[in-house]
Amino acid sequence: MSELEKKNSATPRGLKDDEMAAVVVAGSIVAFFAVYWFFEILSVRELLEMAYG
Repeated sequence: MSELEKKNSATPRGLKDDEMAAVVVAGSIVAFFAVYWFFEILSVRELLEMAYG
């Protein structure tokens, strides 16, 4: 049995700490961009409304 298999069998938990950190960081980035684009779209709609009434 290789070292990796021994390590994986020794910790049968779901996600390890580094994997969980990667999921949290990726989720944070996606959430940030969703909120950012939401407010950008609101701003553009407001500017268009001011320009064209």
